[in-house]
Amino acid sequence: MSADITEMILDDHDWFRRQFLRLADLRDDPERLDEAVEVWDTLSRHLEVHASAEEQHFYPSMARRADDADASATEDAIGDHDEIRDGSRKAFEAENGSEAWWEAIDETDKANNHHMSEEESDDLAPFRRVTSLPFRQELGAKFEQFKAEHVGGKGLDFEDKDPEAYVKAVTS
Repeated sequence: MSADITEMILDDHDWFRRQFLRLADLRDDPERLDEAVEVWDTLSRHLEVHASAEEQHFYPSMARRADDADASATEDAIGDHDEIRDGSRKAFEAENGSEAWWEAIDETDKANNHHMSEEESDDLAPFRRVTSLPFRQELGAKFEQFKAEHVGGKGLDFEDKDPEAYVKAVTS
């Protein structure tokens, strides 16, 4: 039986937090820049796979079961994903190890922490209350499959989504 999608999302959140902590530990050690670059590359790609998987399998279900307030929560979440993507792009455009690179990573971390905090309290908890475990497990299987098909960001465009257009598309 597949895991509950909300638990899978929380597991990813824990992993993201640990990777940003690893980067913080590597920040002041120029001898370990290659390791920091590798951690960042893996982390940033996983952030995109996670966001895209949520956009494919979690947020459409949340928005369809939602009243107007929850649809705006979905819009907000998609906007948060775009802010995370923006920080990641800035890091990839900067020279590895430069102040601009670290600032972009910090921007991504801040946007991601904001998103995870809101998602954990405003999205996941209410979603669990209004959906059955079998349905969350069905979504979990799809979420897991999506992540397996897009390891390392394979096949994803890493592009921003228009939050209003996204909600309109998934609810019509």
